[in-house]
Amino acid sequence: MKVLQVIDRLNIGGAERVLVDLTNILHQKGITVSVLTLVHPGKLSTHLDPKIHFINLNRTNRLSLSKLYQLNQICKQFDIVHAHLRYNFRYVALSKLIFGGKYRLLLHDHFGDIENDTSIPLGLIFFLKRNSWFAGVSQPLVDWAVKKIGLKKSNVFFMPNIVIKKKVTRKNILSSPNVKILLVSNFREAKNHVFACELLGSLRKSLVFEACFVGKEIDSQFMKGVHELIQKHRLNDVVTIEHHCDDVQSSLYKFDLAIHTAYQESGPLVLIEYLAQQLPFVAFKTGEVSAQINSAIPDFFLTNFEITEWIDRMATILSDPEKYKGIMEVTFNSIYSSDAYGLRCLNIYTQMMMNERFK
Repeated sequence: MKVLQVIDRLNIGGAERVLVDLTNILHQKGITVSVLTLVHPGKLSTHLDPKIHFINLNRTNRLSLSKLYQLNQICKQFDIVHAHLRYNFRYVALSKLIFGGKYRLLLHDHFGDIENDTSIPLGLIFFLKRNSWFAGVSQPLVDWAVKKIGLKKSNVFFMPNIVIKKKVTRKNILSSPNVKILLVSNFREAKNHVFACELLGSLRKSLVFEACFVGKEIDSQFMKGVHELIQKHRLNDVVTIEHHCDDVQSSLYKFDLAIHTAYQESGPLVLIEYLAQQLPFVAFKTGEVSAQINSAIPDFFLTNFEITEWIDRMATILSDPEKYKGIMEVTFNSIYSSDAYGLRCLNIYTQMMMNERFK
């Protein structure tokens, strides 16, 4: 079985991290797997095992027929083409429609706002119903594919996200009496930095802390608004911003508590990273990962944005963070095992290969 993983670019992000981790897992299991980026490699490409074959199409014009042909010639060398994100799937599917090919095509859908936006992107039904398969990172996505798109249940799979636990070398850091708080979210509206700033502004009345916001700048206007909020809530002296961290796990030991204030998520993957490195957190309960972890550690989640409740919950966890470490380790190992994830993916590939329509 030869598999090609496809995405536009491997910048820092949830879907991109999943591709890298999954590809490395499959490679370790002896699967012949390659990676193709449509536009440019991106920072996370360096996290792939160096033995994995990597291709960059270097597409500059989405309408270029020569690039569509070049893509198709590459895809024809594989049994399965595993495309991440809807627009990348449509691009590969268009290439196959125009130039043909016997390879099986899988859409790995990472869309995080499916409970609020069930609209169907242009052309998606057409391409999905032309001998393609669907894997959703959340149960609502799986239900949407069956009920809204009209796909057969046999062609739809649930592929919940995981992350790979890193072995972290802890370096000595200067001790400080201040509590260190972390927020990891790319800077866009749904991540709710507005509430995070309000929360930290109120928290100053009862706690001496330092906070770090880690994430990519998605929208310069939104980023400007975050800076204004930091100033408005008088957080300039306690909040730092980091845009270029592509390995969050390796730094988690430096913090005492994380917060996650996003009101819409499909994951969020970073909560699994917190579990992996046993960093306690307080998060709004949204997304598949939140539902999974909440069943084991309900103390980590809230279902509202009442500042007093967030502060009370943070205080509770900070009063005895060690009591959560054991259950965090058990939860990570039981739900997010890389072996189980690899086998789940291989099972999907096997069912795709056995499909009668291609015999």
